[in-house]
Amino acid sequence: MPNTDLENFRIMLEGGTPDAVVNGWAPVEEPTDPVGISLRAAYPGCPPTKNKWGVTLAWPEGEPGVMPLTSDDLKALPDISAWEDYVTAPDLEEAYHADWSDALAQCEDIRSRGKLAMAHMSTGIFEQMHHLMGFEDALMSFYIDPDATKGLIDLICNWKLRYIEILVEKLHPDAILFHDDWGSKQTLFMSPEIWREFLKPAYTKIYGLMNENNIIGIHHSDSFLEPIVQDIVDVGIKCWQGVLPQNDIPKLQAQTQGKLIYMGGIDAAIVDTADWTEEVVRKEVDRAWDAYVPGGSYIPMLTYGKPGPGIFKGVVETITDEVAKLNEKYYG
Repeated sequence: MPNTDLENFRIMLEGGTPDAVVNGWAPVEEPTDPVGISLRAAYPGCPPTKNKWGVTLAWPEGEPGVMPLTSDDLKALPDISAWEDYVTAPDLEEAYHADWSDALAQCEDIRSRGKLAMAHMSTGIFEQMHHLMGFEDALMSFYIDPDATKGLIDLICNWKLRYIEILVEKLHPDAILFHDDWGSKQTLFMSPEIWREFLKPAYTKIYGLMNENNIIGIHHSDSFLEPIVQDIVDVGIKCWQGVLPQNDIPKLQAQTQGKLIYMGGIDAAIVDTADWTEEVVRKEVDRAWDAYVPGGSYIPMLTYGKPGPGIFKGVVETITDEVAKLNEKYYG
């Protein structure tokens, strides 16, 4: 019998060659968790509201996601040098003592259907920084007051580590999808040297803790990350989810030699549009298949950082169908 998507995913994690291409998010599914529920502040169409970090969030009706509002009058952190006067990490202990029975039942159901239970941790370290103080201030903080910036990063990192510890103890997830965008389509937001000095130590701890507990670390960053791909492997990330086609994916596949799974490669700007057509979507899937499947350790999908539909109905379903047809064609 052919392998399941989960079996092929596990084979790739070990650096092996699966007997077919894993179809998008098929091997994983997300349960809810009381920590994530307790932290959520914004919903589609709601008025601007503050979350537990003191960040004002907005989610206008019709928009695909939430955005922080960081004008001068709304910044949660107006001065990096005085961050300790402004920033308090949210308390996690109330969620720790909440009822986790429903979340555990969801995990049991997910595993009974041959999938991995994947927890979801959004707003990574750099994202939390620019949510607090705005994008420009976050980038400037590396130069204005490096010591204070490292102190803030330590606070966010230690909070994330505690969050992971709670998930390990209470939920026992098989994987964690962790978010932090580090670049645009064309470049990193910061130099590789700055990333290595300020962010790499924190991520070594975060993914080190996941690996110590046999949790598959999946990092979402729909960004250009070519200059730090070896660093991504170094910190213990197993899967880079959201890899944009603006990265030279075949070059990176050759560079990492099966040590990193690339999830993405399908250009949302081409396929997930108001005027999308089945022909265009299938053509883009075929392009990604031809370009990246030969290099191995690749899972075709949109670069969005969450299982589920795209912005426009039918796009993800068409992608999934085309991958299935290509698997039938090439692997039977």
